[in-house]
Amino acid sequence: MDIDHLINLLKSRRSIRAYKSDPIPDEFIQKIIEAARWAPSGGNSQPWEFIVIKKKESKDRIADLFVEFTKPVRQAEMTREKELRVPALEREITEPGFKNAPVFILLCGDPRLNEAFPLLVYQKSGMEILTSNLASAFLCMQMAAKSLGLGSQWVSATGGLMEDPLKKLLDIPKEFKIYDMMAVGYPIYQLGPRSPRKIEEMTHDDRYDRSKLRTDREIKDFIINLRKRDREETEGLMRGMRRKEP
Repeated sequence: MDIDHLINLLKSRRSIRAYKSDPIPDEFIQKIIEAARWAPSGGNSQPWEFIVIKKKESKDRIADLFVEFTKPVRQAEMTREKELRVPALEREITEPGFKNAPVFILLCGDPRLNEAFPLLVYQKSGMEILTSNLASAFLCMQMAAKSLGLGSQWVSATGGLMEDPLKKLLDIPKEFKIYDMMAVGYPIYQLGPRSPRKIEEMTHDDRYDRSKLRTDREIKDFIINLRKRDREETEGLMRGMRRKEP
């Protein structure tokens, strides 16, 4: 793979929230996990554990938990200035789009492997490094899915709000940390690339260039513009999907 191909893959990866019912070949799931297990980790600790969820009853229960545990998130979001709100949280969620994905992959980590780090690092920053390790594996999972022609969604609520009920539902050992879940399947729709910041705005030679330091107002305006683009994209996508309905 050359660098341009890698960058194009990164550009085209987007979160997908609606899936076809077509099953995914088992070999594709194995390739996704194979990619993730080669991710870098502190002390080569390899703390990851992958739970592949295909049973409808388990997926339905996870979707129900998502609806239940994101209600307070939505309620809090509605107290913000409208222009700062995350568009996906402006409407009540009764059934998450990822529910129909044929496969969920839950990524967990074992904090006991933090002892692979140097002692002082383990004592001071063990959990932070564990999170970085799992983030590396998760990115590999998403890129592998995209390279296989699949869509995926980073279901981040599973790694915090839903951890305790998910552990109970899936018999996950209490020692483990649930990082996050990836829903994966063949996408119903495609999205164009995102709009990243310009490379010269975020690059500094030898030391931080303070002329590039953004003011609080500039940061807020940046977020407002992000939300505006998100809202326009969401509205356009919903109109397109309605037109396709029989």
